[in-house]
Amino acid sequence: MKYHLKKSLLLLIGIIVFTTSKADEGQELFTKLCVACHTIGGGRLVGPDLKDITNKRSPEWLGAFIQSSQTLINSGDPDAESIYKEYNKLLMPDQPLNGGKVTAVLNYIAAASSGTTDNAVAPVRVDLLVNATTEHISDGLLLFSGKKRLANGGASCISCHSVKDDRIFSSGTLAKDLTLTYEIMGSAGVSAIISNSPFPAMAVTYSKNPLTTEEVHNLTAYLRSVSQERYYQHPVDFSITFAIFGIFMFLSIFTSILVLYFKRKSKSVNHEIHQRQSPVIN
Repeated sequence: MKYHLKKSLLLLIGIIVFTTSKADEGQELFTKLCVACHTIGGGRLVGPDLKDITNKRSPEWLGAFIQSSQTLINSGDPDAESIYKEYNKLLMPDQPLNGGKVTAVLNYIAAASSGTTDNAVAPVRVDLLVNATTEHISDGLLLFSGKKRLANGGASCISCHSVKDDRIFSSGTLAKDLTLTYEIMGSAGVSAIISNSPFPAMAVTYSKNPLTTEEVHNLTAYLRSVSQERYYQHPVDFSITFAIFGIFMFLSIFTSILVLYFKRKSKSVNHEIHQRQSPVIN
């Protein structure tokens, strides 16, 4: 009898310890990966408030969305498409979590939603730029424009993106304009996209050349500055200047060709040889 009681007690202790460790793991993962863009009962941030989300969606659907939201969206899932459109078509970065870790996160969200955990992550807005200075902004400008190389050799932002900033002469046109990005996403969202982009092109570009924490911070500070100062920027249109310069260069080259080749041969070599031949005697 005592043996079975002792065995049951040890089993119960094991279950409690296992459940607690799983809850701690879920909280740790949520704090690390989710809190920058989501709250549990604190309202919308970059993404939706996750309070009671486990009661609204199935674990399978939530797991698929967490691991790769864009895959679910591209599959034509109506709920995923609706969320994508509601949140300004911003893709949530893919999270490299296995089934066990996804379950741990969902269990934590469920516990925090129902108030059954004493260690719920406080629903606060995260301002990663609270200590940002003009030096950080200046460094971000240099990194964005390519005047300063990224530490791990990645491509500069200006290769594909543009912003409304008088200090930048020319910008990329392969991807979207980032002028309003900070206003839409905030510091947490911008830094999350820069450091762990859900967009295929960016993900491939920086997979082997990741940005450092300092670079992410300074680029985020620069994009905030761009968003705040956009009304005072007056980018110059150089299209007419380039057109005039192009016409001038064409005329210059054409004139040079006429001058340099003024005495060029106008007839074939065979014609000159024929003219030098003795006249034929009848």
